[in-house]
Amino acid sequence: MPRGDLRRARHDGARVSVAESEARHRALLGALPDGVLLQDLNGSVLLANLRAGQLLDLKLLEESSSGVPAQRRADETGPMVLNGHRRVADPRPGRIEGVNRISSAALRSGQMQSGFTDPVLVDGVSQLLQVTSIPLLGDDGMPRAVVSSVAPATDPAAVPSAAQEAGGDDIFRRTMQHSPIGIAVATLNGRFLRVNRTLCRMLGYRADELQARTLADIVHPQDIATVRARIAGLISSDEDSLRLERSFVGHGGMHLWGTLVITPIRDSSSRPVQLVVQVEDRSDLYQAQGLMTHMTLHDRLTGLPGRPLVLDRVQKALDRTRRSGLRAAVLQGDVDHFRVVNDNAGYEDGDEVLAEIGRRVAASLRAGDTAGRLGGDEFVVVCDDITDEGEAGAIADRVRAAVNEPLVLGGRTLRPTISIGIALSTSADNDPLMLLRDAEIATYQAKNRGRDRWDTVDTGLRKAASERLDLESQLRTAISDGELELHFQPIVGLTGRRVIGREALVRWRHPQKGLMPPITFLPIAEESGLIVELGAWVLRAAVRAAAASLDPGYVAVNVSPNQMIRPGFSAQVETVLAESGLPAGQLVLELTESVMLSAAPAARLEIDRLHRLGVRIVVDDFGTGFSALSYLRDLPVSGIKVDRSFTAGLGDDPQCDRIVEALIGLGHGLGIDVIVEGVETERQSDLLVGIGVQHAQGYLFGKPSPQYELQNA
Repeated sequence: MPRGDLRRARHDGARVSVAESEARHRALLGALPDGVLLQDLNGSVLLANLRAGQLLDLKLLEESSSGVPAQRRADETGPMVLNGHRRVADPRPGRIEGVNRISSAALRSGQMQSGFTDPVLVDGVSQLLQVTSIPLLGDDGMPRAVVSSVAPATDPAAVPSAAQEAGGDDIFRRTMQHSPIGIAVATLNGRFLRVNRTLCRMLGYRADELQARTLADIVHPQDIATVRARIAGLISSDEDSLRLERSFVGHGGMHLWGTLVITPIRDSSSRPVQLVVQVEDRSDLYQAQGLMTHMTLHDRLTGLPGRPLVLDRVQKALDRTRRSGLRAAVLQGDVDHFRVVNDNAGYEDGDEVLAEIGRRVAASLRAGDTAGRLGGDEFVVVCDDITDEGEAGAIADRVRAAVNEPLVLGGRTLRPTISIGIALSTSADNDPLMLLRDAEIATYQAKNRGRDRWDTVDTGLRKAASERLDLESQLRTAISDGELELHFQPIVGLTGRRVIGREALVRWRHPQKGLMPPITFLPIAEESGLIVELGAWVLRAAVRAAAASLDPGYVAVNVSPNQMIRPGFSAQVETVLAESGLPAGQLVLELTESVMLSAAPAARLEIDRLHRLGVRIVVDDFGTGFSALSYLRDLPVSGIKVDRSFTAGLGDDPQCDRIVEALIGLGHGLGIDVIVEGVETERQSDLLVGIGVQHAQGYLFGKPSPQYELQNA
């Protein structure tokens, strides 16, 4: 309907009754090329012509000769009846909503209103619909109904632009085109009307290509539903804008991460009519954040998941097993004797070995299993859908076989081995930490049973581990609470049985368990790292006791490998000697044969510094470790102690006799002192004197005692 006719209809019919107005308009409906419809105050469509039905997707009815309405599709053609109008049965939502916004505005204002709907398909082409609505007033001047004209918008200039709403087309266009942020103006359903160069460049499209798309086309498919729901909420509310962090899809499937800001453009009645879309490319930031997250969750050396991610994978495996009825398994593996590799080859080559072992472990697993590194030489495997121990053991065997493949390092071929502990979940398990703990317990057992094997945890192991943990906790406080004490065992000259020195041996006087020998707590101290603190206490207490004695003999102190590899150990010894006043020549430090052989460069420096101080170095448990004896030549060793395991067979086992005699001959040949441990009988003492042994230690000469000064044996 032309606007002039509508205006005249408004003025001529403003005061007529609703019934008269309806009758006057019925005659015009059939002849008009535009869609025309009549609505009541609630927006219900009372009458519509066929064109309105086509444009607005209305369900029209025509009356039969009997007066019973018959349903008719909106796109059917045929003779017009009832003076060219159709009744409407249950109008379907969709396009009619755009008309309702404008007709409602006309009813509220009492004046003609014009506007546009969202784009719709008209004859196969996407177009906006231009709607002009005029209220029909009753005798009292109040609206009784509204009549609307609907037609495709043919004049682009008639469409309200975002530039006009923004305060000037030229200013808006220049600002939009030169913005470093991607900007677009879109309809309420997301179709792009205008785009700037930045957005085109960002997404890899030309302007015309992008304007043929919608916001849904550039949002990642997984996010479309969320974005649509948030936009619908924005339009229906009074919010100023919407901000989302999302992934976008550009030309050719390219992806970028960015910030999406959507701001509605509102008309004079505060109704949203269009959207301003802003996209800021933040891919570099997300990439950096992703890298940081990866570094946080993954081991730097191997690239495998670290402890936090491993715990998450264990939890997910437990969750899945509750649904499947199967079991989860955690396999923890420790590389056997890895310290020897580090000490001999250096930490850089050691890291190379660990990285290669990590690759081998990961490559040996089933699809879906997780390999991780907990630190040091500890690796972990997380599996679900495990039926029984046998299946978990088969996975452990594949890991062992992969790790054991030859590995060339610095021109030498190594064959690493790994000890693996297996923990299987039960229906009651829901704590990832407990499952990891059980796997660790089983790993200790595998190592104690010979290494290069796998073991599973059982009730007895759990109990022992719990007791061990309690003992470790108590040992931490025992050092500070003064529960440790030193006992001293004499070292004598076999000729005359004169005491030449004393070995300091630590004991723990437990408040409930009484006096505990070192075998019950020293291994725990070694594994937990407490040995460093405990060893420092023993050194200081032993040196003070010797300094306070009038006896000129020396004091021997056992030194742990963990103490020796710590930088500054020699400086600690020097400080203790200076504080006590004990001459350095009266202190002997006993190191095991394995420590001497595998001494890293840093430890060798510490040994040299101790020698320069005047402190003597004795190799303890000699003959039980490695066969290489080059360290006796290369390091400043002043003596060796022949292990008690050889002494026990003296006189009864000819092989023991020959071994002891050979070891003593070796020591004398190198010009170093030889001390034989474990002498308990006079017969053993006489045999040792007969083969030239000068110094010995054992129960025959005195048991360990808390008293430093003892009578000469």
